[in-house]
Amino acid sequence: MSAFLHLSDFHLSENDATSLKGMEPTLILKNTISKIVNKINDFGKLDGIIITGDISDDGSKTSYLNAHKILKKMDLPILAVPGNHDLRRPMMDHFTTASNFATSQFFDWAYETSDTKVIGLDTLVEGETFGMLREESLNFLRENIQFEIKKNLVLAIHHPPIKTGIPFMDKIGLKNSEELLECLNTAAKPLRILCGHVHGVYHGSLGIHSVVTAPSTCTRFSFNRRSDAPKGFKSSPTGFAYLDSSKDGFWTSLNTVN
Repeated sequence: MSAFLHLSDFHLSENDATSLKGMEPTLILKNTISKIVNKINDFGKLDGIIITGDISDDGSKTSYLNAHKILKKMDLPILAVPGNHDLRRPMMDHFTTASNFATSQFFDWAYETSDTKVIGLDTLVEGETFGMLREESLNFLRENIQFEIKKNLVLAIHHPPIKTGIPFMDKIGLKNSEELLECLNTAAKPLRILCGHVHGVYHGSLGIHSVVTAPSTCTRFSFNRRSDAPKGFKSSPTGFAYLDSSKDGFWTSLNTVN
């Protein structure tokens, strides 16, 4: 089996004091990683850290530098895709070393262990909050899944291809989920799809493929299905997740206290 930690939505800034109502996301990430390191033996062997976007809140070089410094304390391959708050160019300076990238311009990559292939795709549309998969990204995915019969398959993207019941977030999800499903249906086996973006744990499916969203390390959106639901966030519960990618494996979220 292979095992991964799944983290998402750090929202670090060059100046944390002016971001997220003074929530200090850099300090929160430091504390989260310290807690993980302190109990690292509880997880057994880990094969990497999957990060499903919004490492930064402002796209600053400082935010990516700080995030990388904090994450490298775990001494694991870092497998990251961008979110709508990220900027590709500064993110690439620190988060492109562990994976096999399809291009030097986008975060489309594949990472393999003895029994698992993790594919990351770039849903970022810079200047927008919604997500979209480029045709090139879908072709890269198809090439990596359609003839893969031995390894377990995991897809990492930022924007969920499912509804979560939070109206203001569902409006800015993945815009071409049907095209993604058409591509996924060329695979010989179901995929696990790991996402971020919605700052909470939501489960669903895209065809026969399971979809799950990770909690944010720093904030939480309240579940509220009213059309006029407020767009604010709460400081808890937050956390991260653990994935056992084997055929009969599991994904579970673990709460942290900020």
